[in-house]
Amino acid sequence: MKKTLRHKIGRYIFLREYGQHETLQQSVTFDAARSIGILYDSTNEKHFDIVKKYVKEIREQHHKEVLALGYYDQKELPPMRFAKLGLDFFTRKDLNWYFKPIAPVVKNFVQKDFDILIDLHMGNSIPFRYIVASSHASFKIGKYDRLATPFYDFMLSISDNMTFPQFIEQVNHYLKAFKHEPSR
Repeated sequence: MKKTLRHKIGRYIFLREYGQHETLQQSVTFDAARSIGILYDSTNEKHFDIVKKYVKEIREQHHKEVLALGYYDQKELPPMRFAKLGLDFFTRKDLNWYFKPIAPVVKNFVQKDFDILIDLHMGNSIPFRYIVASSHASFKIGKYDRLATPFYDFMLSISDNMTFPQFIEQVNHYLKAFKHEPSR
């Protein structure tokens, strides 16, 4: 019951803080993007491995600067999981009482001027909403969430049975489909 109350208070405070927030909608094509931020839930070991491969693929095949920020839903990271170049983490202990991320690594991530921010979180989490809402990224893409529509430039409606790799495929499909129209 205490956690449910905290979630309600967290949602209320988030909406009070960012409820009137509007983004400057700016489309950035995948080809034109130089820097990409990836936000994901790293609690699931398979998701962590998939994101590591995804980051490597974007860097090597598309020559983009990529920084991934994973949330691990425990107080401490497991012993074999640690931050390395381009793969940072925050945990439950990095959230305040109403679930707002307060870690320096999160502040650095949101202040980075990414061309594209890819939110791969498939749930509706207050910490992820805070990060997306306060991010300086030019173009933000993620899963459809009615309450979060002011914070994204493009949202994908996904089915309940979509897998994490399928979600990444959908994100890639739409990112690569965007093309700039020539000026007239």
